[in-house]
Amino acid sequence: MNVRRLELLFALTLVLMMYVYPLALMGLWLLMRELVEYRGSIRRSLIVFIASLPLYGAKIVLGISGWSRTLGITPVETSPAVINAVHVFFLALQFLSLYFLYRALSRMSDDTGAEMLKTGGLMLLVAIPLHFVAITAYFIATWMGLVLIIYGLEQTVGPPNIGKA
Repeated sequence: MNVRRLELLFALTLVLMMYVYPLALMGLWLLMRELVEYRGSIRRSLIVFIASLPLYGAKIVLGISGWSRTLGITPVETSPAVINAVHVFFLALQFLSLYFLYRALSRMSDDTGAEMLKTGGLMLLVAIPLHFVAITAYFIATWMGLVLIIYGLEQTVGPPNIGKA
């Protein structure tokens, strides 16, 4: 297992997921190629992620995403129920995508003995509901999850063939 490459791929995926959501597709795809043993869980994560992309576009159009202000898009006038429904369904799909990524991390943790991988994955799952509380709490929890995942990858003691075909 090339630990540095995995650290970079997890960092790329999570940073893109936080800041430029659609581009995280590339990070998930690269993770799926790198971690052959965990391809099933990462593939499920990728499928759910792709399903969430139209809702992300709707978030931009409705003015929920910060990108609507950045891009200068005037939000579409609609009822708060529609806005809340789009936001809740998007976060549910994002949670499900991260859950499948957590399952891959959990299996990797079991295979390598690095318990911090599970803890980092759990922090990512905790971050999603925090999105409702405060966006700052979401970002802090996601960054903490990423740091714990990187620390966990540094602690791997498992077989050296993890991630190889």
